[in-house]
Amino acid sequence: MVLYSRSVRTDRRQYAPCSAPWQEWRDVGMDEYRVLNVLMILFSSQIVNTYLHAFHNTKKKNYLKWFAWGAYGLFQYQVMVSTAGMPLLILIINIGLVFSIYKFSYHVDTKTALFLSGILYSVWMLVEVVTNNLLLLTDIKDNLYFFVVGSTVSKVAMYIAVHMVKSYRKSNLYTDMPFHYWLRLFLIPLATFYIIHNTYLITSSGADHLFFTVTTILMLMINYITFDIYDRLGNHAEMEKRNLAYEQQIVLCNRQAMEREEAYQNTRRIRHDLNSYLVDLKAAIQYGKLDEASSKIDDILDSNKIYKNEISRTGNLVIDSLINYKFSLAQKEGIDMKCYVFVPDRLPFDGADLCIILGNLLDNAMEAVGCFPTGHRYMSVSVTLVKGSLSIMVENPYQGEVMEDSASHIVTSKQDKKNHGIGLDSVQRTVKKYNGELLLDYENGLFKATVLLYPPEKLHGDS
Repeated sequence: MVLYSRSVRTDRRQYAPCSAPWQEWRDVGMDEYRVLNVLMILFSSQIVNTYLHAFHNTKKKNYLKWFAWGAYGLFQYQVMVSTAGMPLLILIINIGLVFSIYKFSYHVDTKTALFLSGILYSVWMLVEVVTNNLLLLTDIKDNLYFFVVGSTVSKVAMYIAVHMVKSYRKSNLYTDMPFHYWLRLFLIPLATFYIIHNTYLITSSGADHLFFTVTTILMLMINYITFDIYDRLGNHAEMEKRNLAYEQQIVLCNRQAMEREEAYQNTRRIRHDLNSYLVDLKAAIQYGKLDEASSKIDDILDSNKIYKNEISRTGNLVIDSLINYKFSLAQKEGIDMKCYVFVPDRLPFDGADLCIILGNLLDNAMEAVGCFPTGHRYMSVSVTLVKGSLSIMVENPYQGEVMEDSASHIVTSKQDKKNHGIGLDSVQRTVKKYNGELLLDYENGLFKATVLLYPPEKLHGDS
């Protein structure tokens, strides 16, 4: 992908398109020339693939990506065998081809794909210019194989660079950058192309290449800073979104707990007044008012109907209310939900945290089994306390493929990725508060999520 290289065909050195050195070198041996072309194309393709894979590990099942890769390889070969110039046109086409590969291969929005494609070729161009200028300071500048060495060294440098980026990246790149931020940052690689091209035109007729080299190095640093800013802004925006969702979940969990507590208190009051109900009932029976007695019995049953669907009766308000609530929803959806709950009425864990962990795991399981036909929907939940450590395990069958990102985290398979995929992240964040563990196991169509919470030093309120 060399756009500008030093031509050594005459004593007067000048910048020329990459095809001229290839035209001169291929006269030495066509077989070696073809083999080297193929190797260079494969190496360039590996660099692009490694670069894109560093940001998004979840690939699409789209056969169009193979056409994009084929077009990319054919274009690289055509550039190498062609004697035409137009480096900027070559650059634009390369960016367009990598953009197509990116869009067809990964779940990524257009802005991110365009920005990363532009950054890749902006940096690649700068690396090649610096490499060629450094090689001109050596004795190899007058050798016929100067271009071959320069192209190889620059590609090795890019390969090392993209692997460093891949090692640095621990999660998928944030893809919801506001357009005005994205536009300002995208102007940097565009300005790089313009500055380097015009600097080349200004310095091409002179023998002093220091100005061009310094300009290139500075632009390389600017592009690195631009990418770092893009990454940090994305991480900051994503963190704000997740914090907002986390706070909303805490509010919802507390509200749900309060509503369930009110219902339980109402039932306890009815139980307390049961003697009065029984006295009235006995009087109605004694006087032969059977219809009135039957009506009173119905009133008692209706008032106490909250206990009809109870499956968890540990005395722990949060655990009981949440599991019983989800159990009632599961019954409405035709889900066979098995529960094994053995905990005391008080736990050394914050109630909102338990609500976030257990609520998200149950929601994910119910959503997964909801894809199965009625009669094949089942799940199980186990909550136990052993030696002060709380174990929560939820099992359910699933259909399709479980996807992971580059950090081996489960990612959502929904189309609306902006508003989904936060559930397990909230669980993980909450588990970390107690130095706990979130273990995910999925094979043979069975998904199992296990949470282990270790008791804090102090009791975080009543739960």
